[in-house]
Amino acid sequence: MENAKKIILGKNLKASEKFGNSLVEGAICLDILNDKNLQKFVYEYEGKKYLNIKVVERKEPSKYGKTHYIEVDQFVPQSKDSKS
Repeated sequence: MENAKKIILGKNLKASEKFGNSLVEGAICLDILNDKNLQKFVYEYEGKKYLNIKVVERKEPSKYGKTHYIEVDQFVPQSKDSKS
């Protein structure tokens, strides 16, 4: 899974102008949530669907001051029913 291509949900996050680094603001592209390739990372827990994400700090801020991005965490927990 380490070599899997990253699936980016939002790449324009930055520290809040009002609250500094204690709050990171940005947007998530909702259109990608309908992508069939993304659905394999959605799992159900207690009757609700989840998609794990990672908020990652960029190595360097973008030219627009964006410091973080959101990617899909491609690990999908195994259900208790599927133990070997």
